Amino acid sequence: MSGFFVRLRELAKENHSQVCVGLDPDPDRIPGGADSALRHCLRVVEATRGLVCCYKPNSAFWEQYGAEGFGALAELRARVPASIPFLYDAKRGDLDNTNRAYARAAFDVLKMDAITLHGYLGRDSLTRFASRVDRGCYLVCRTSNPSAEDLQHRDVEGAPLYIRMVELAEGVNQAGNLGLVVGATAPEQIAEIRRVTDLPFLIPGIGAQGGDLEGSVRAAWNGDQASCVINASRSILFAPDPRQAAQDLRDHINRTIGGL
Repeated sequence: MSGFFVRLRELAKENHSQVCVGLDPDPDRIPGGADSALRHCLRVVEATRGLVCCYKPNSAFWEQYGAEGFGALAELRARVPASIPFLYDAKRGDLDNTNRAYARAAFDVLKMDAITLHGYLGRDSLTRFASRVDRGCYLVCRTSNPSAEDLQHRDVEGAPLYIRMVELAEGVNQAGNLGLVVGATAPEQIAEIRRVTDLPFLIPGIGAQGGDLEGSVRAAWNGDQASCVINASRSILFAPDPRQAAQDLRDHINRTIGGL
């Protein structure tokens, strides 16, 4: 069993929380460069750490600062206790030798605990990451953007592509360290995917993207503390009171779970 998912479940239970906070700094809202982004995100972590189950920095929001951003992201991870999981939203997925470098960068240099992946290249684009049995991987399955249906709903031998992605993840999940990314804007598809798999779900798309929080929780929750991790980024990161925003989201999710 993946060390990431063990810690994720433990912290979710300890904090009574399925909340994942996205640490995605925006230079237009946080003036002062990478150092200011780091300080802002550290304040948000300090304010919310007892209310969440993990944090999710998106690589693009740190890469936009150049080399300083990469260093700031590494420092961010180093300054948060290792017991608190960090999920690196990098959406990697390439040929094997390239993936070896991607995995080293994410897991060995940045010390991330999990990573998001694309599966378009097939099974061998995932195995380099999945073989790191102490780390977690989330395969992009059904996304939350408006044009998700362009490809993800295409029929592939009698099933939509997102269901084929579930099958791909199940086939690679020998160590129990894979989950799926499924967007909160598509609760019907979340329910459909949950009917065919017990894999953990990471659910983005609430808040600014207008996803259905309650519908997504009802569709995803199966009693496993890792089954329904809800990501919120801007709605917490830039809230006037990040702690209150995280607590409100946590409580909303828990009320929904309690009613199931």
